[in-house]
Amino acid sequence: MHRNSPHDWYAEMNSRSNGKMKPKWIVLLVALSASLFQIVIFASRPAVSSITRDEPTPRLMPEHGSGISVVACSLTSARTSSLRNVQLIENIIKTLPSESHVLLFVNDPSSFKTNHMARVTFVELPETSRISIWPQDPFLVVRAGAESKLLVPRIFERGDDSKMPEQLAAKLGLSLIRSNLVFEGGNIVCGDQMAIIGNDTIMQNVREGGSNREEVILDFEKQLGLPIAVVGRGVQSVGHIDLIVTPIGGNRVVVADSCWGAELMMTAIDQHSNQLTKFESQCEQQFFGRPSVKSLTDAVGERITRPTIIGSVYHAIRHSFLIANELNVIADQLRAEGFEVTRMPVLIPQMRTTQLNYPILTYNNVLLETRDTRPIVYLPQYGLPTLDTACAAEWKRLGFDIKTVQGLSTSAIYGGSLRCCTKVLHRD
Repeated sequence: MHRNSPHDWYAEMNSRSNGKMKPKWIVLLVALSASLFQIVIFASRPAVSSITRDEPTPRLMPEHGSGISVVACSLTSARTSSLRNVQLIENIIKTLPSESHVLLFVNDPSSFKTNHMARVTFVELPETSRISIWPQDPFLVVRAGAESKLLVPRIFERGDDSKMPEQLAAKLGLSLIRSNLVFEGGNIVCGDQMAIIGNDTIMQNVREGGSNREEVILDFEKQLGLPIAVVGRGVQSVGHIDLIVTPIGGNRVVVADSCWGAELMMTAIDQHSNQLTKFESQCEQQFFGRPSVKSLTDAVGERITRPTIIGSVYHAIRHSFLIANELNVIADQLRAEGFEVTRMPVLIPQMRTTQLNYPILTYNNVLLETRDTRPIVYLPQYGLPTLDTACAAEWKRLGFDIKTVQGLSTSAIYGGSLRCCTKVLHRD
């Protein structure tokens, strides 16, 4: 998820000498507010600290605000992963404003070329690193006094994703704060005056940390610098609340409605069956990035085959109806916390399974910003007009200008969408 002179660093990166980029050894200074966010070619090790009572109270970066100027994304190429997201990264870069810069985690830099390279800086990890496409989860961005820091969980065990904040901090000259808590960024969202955390995260810390529930909540409040609203009861059916809960400014929040989404899918079956068949067929054909590829072997030697999407919509509809009350409970919990709640259609297949499934069609997992006083939503698109169009209309009704990001269906099969694939690091 800061700067004094907004575009000095961007101008430097675009400067040319006889039509060529300046030599790599030139330091690219990035003044991201008073902390001097620096992009450097030879990185130093980040400073690592722990939360202490003497440090300035950090404050978690909210989901909305002024213009997005720097984001982090993660690239997995066909040579290093069964999920090839090169085209999606290209779509994200070209949809974000030309002023926005992308820090791209890569273990295979040669796999990515774009006409927008002036807006991209590689954050390289070792070639053998097993990184996911989800930079949202391994860390949080907080402001501590005049400085931005990366808050990292006590432990993060998904592949080599824990190396992402370490490399990013080194690249930008930032400090890491090592939390005593366990969390994933996708299960925490932030509004103006309150952070919202899924119940799974609280329960995990109670089980593993030796503290009671109230102590864990107080610890999160201290480290995030905000009051905490915990949503959900028992184990979450949707593992990350950023798929279903979106603070949009003030006391407003958008909560997904899976009953509404299921009803729209039933309409698609009855009235737009050709569109639905085309969507499901494209999900299967584009799963490996090339229709001719039938299966691949993953990093541990397991065979991955295309999931069966065609005809599976009925299972997704059934599950969406089953969990509708769980989402209604979350909406009620947030109303009780003083939020004005608006609902948004979503289709949610069964997600707590080892099998790849029907894509989660969520329109809560978005990026938000304000430019020239206009609120903007960067809205994922999956290629199914029945839901894509209906949800764009809902965001427009909420007062947002719509910028659509294409090509999220494969990501959604793996259980994530646009916010999962990005981490906002700085706003103008």
